Amino acid sequence: MTAFKIESSEKPKRFVIVGNGIAGMSAAYAIRRFNKEAEIKIISEERHPTYSACVLPDYLSGEISREKVFVRQFLDYSRENIQLITSERVIALDPDRKKIILQKENMAYDRLIVATGGKPMIPPIRGTSRKGVFTFKSIEDGDSICGWKGHTAVVIGSGPIGVEASLALKTRGYRVFLIELLDRILPQIFDKYPSCLIEDGLKSIGIDVGTQEKVIEILGEERVEGILSDRRKIKCDTVILATGMRPEKGFVEGIIEQGRLGGIIVDNKMGTSLEDVYACGDCVEAQSLIDGQPILSLLWHNARQQGEIAGSNAAGLLKTYPGSLNITGVEVVGLRAISIGSIGAGVDSSREIIEVKRDRGYRRLVLSKGVLVGVQSIDWDVDVGLFLAAILRKEKVKTYQDLISSRMPLLRPFKQFPFGRKLNRVAGRG
Repeated sequence: MTAFKIESSEKPKRFVIVGNGIAGMSAAYAIRRFNKEAEIKIISEERHPTYSACVLPDYLSGEISREKVFVRQFLDYSRENIQLITSERVIALDPDRKKIILQKENMAYDRLIVATGGKPMIPPIRGTSRKGVFTFKSIEDGDSICGWKGHTAVVIGSGPIGVEASLALKTRGYRVFLIELLDRILPQIFDKYPSCLIEDGLKSIGIDVGTQEKVIEILGEERVEGILSDRRKIKCDTVILATGMRPEKGFVEGIIEQGRLGGIIVDNKMGTSLEDVYACGDCVEAQSLIDGQPILSLLWHNARQQGEIAGSNAAGLLKTYPGSLNITGVEVVGLRAISIGSIGAGVDSSREIIEVKRDRGYRRLVLSKGVLVGVQSIDWDVDVGLFLAAILRKEKVKTYQDLISSRMPLLRPFKQFPFGRKLNRVAGRG
């Protein structure tokens, strides 16, 4: 796929964006910055303005109000002359006629941006339709869990969503069981040793953690009464499914090129296989900034940047997306954990691992041909920006000391990369 420059005489006038998450919203604002007169419409199945899924755990725990979840209000769209159409579903796409088919009408476009996001994966276990079973992706999910009268919860899946849901429910007063099929928690983000440190932190506040455990069935009649695993039976009244996310392709399924990972294939301009159709956010399969391989990021910061690139290019600019870089962090009982880039688990023999341990602190650097490609850091001085800069600049590293000493002046502009109570507020799920 190749990008093309739009001449001023054929400047597009009608932009339609499907999806109102951070990617879709960023695309709309990018278009408006470049084109003050264009008609911009955002179509969303949800009934809300854009909100941050990153802070849903804080809403669930009661640490912030529901209003604090939203990053835009309806008035913000009006001020930018952006039409937000809520509670509306796109049924189909007619790329030849440049129209999308809605439930009650057809809508024409000059440029279309697909930002349909991701959807929770529902595991193949019995009983997932019982009352008291929830996913934890949207503000509607948060509302449903907050309105549910429960006391004991089983969280199935220990990725960032599962861990943060467990912490939020614990703060809310629940007894919490966290169950993971693999041999460690946060298995896609951390290797065994740092995962064990985080697991110990969860256990220290009373969260029951079970690894290498498979849930077979959610028990009960209409409501949840417990779960049955291959190890035990647990009585509970609440189940959270946190077993992963996958791209939501929806109305473009089957008519747009998708990759082996299940996302919409995009080039470095966020263009798709269809003319004048762009895509961004959790629904796309972009290239990794580390090695150029296809990657699903499903993270806020990548979605925001992709949205800005897609909107800018749809409006006529020529901006290039550098690639996705996964940055994820959690904090458990004061133990701050961050993972950037390649974690090193199962890496090929050409990669070198440097490990540094200090009390409960731990650092793991992953090098490829001497270049830093990944970092895991547990309970250490916060210099996230230093590592991020080294990865982005493809710095050569021989030793850990080499990175933190001789490179420090070069990397100082990145040193204060923000790290809040949860890094996911800045660079987490989106």
